[in-house]
Amino acid sequence: MPAAAPPQVRRVLLPRQTVYRRVYPASTVAERTALLRAVALEGMRLYGTDITQRMYLVESAIAHPQEVAFCAAVPPESEGDHVVTLPATPALSLYHHGAYEDLPAAEKKLRAYARRHGLTPTGKLRRIYLEGPPQHKDPAKFVTQVALPLEEE
Repeated sequence: MPAAAPPQVRRVLLPRQTVYRRVYPASTVAERTALLRAVALEGMRLYGTDITQRMYLVESAIAHPQEVAFCAAVPPESEGDHVVTLPATPALSLYHHGAYEDLPAAEKKLRAYARRHGLTPTGKLRRIYLEGPPQHKDPAKFVTQVALPLEEE
């Protein structure tokens, strides 16, 4: 079987999105999974969902990766505690196919690409969960968009 092609890095514009967002310290995949599930359920119970957007994402500050913001898409008109609107943001992006434990390698690839191309990362790295445990039992089938925001040129 031939080796899988490396993930392709692309420049994208992450869309403006309203989310229910809670920040907690979390360093392990198990902690992050449990916290994202809890925040998503809380946000849906309080505000409903916006199925026109990516439903679940996690942000971690580039300078402080252990402090994690867990986000669930809510309708754009939502207002209240922990509801924020993420601005449209230019970013480098790649799609990671595989276990969540392998995401740090994808993040390193984005940082290396930015360095090689003279781009300046800024803000919070995003992991946008597209397919995971609800759809697949096999972690090799999980799909996560990893996005590294960039300073405007």
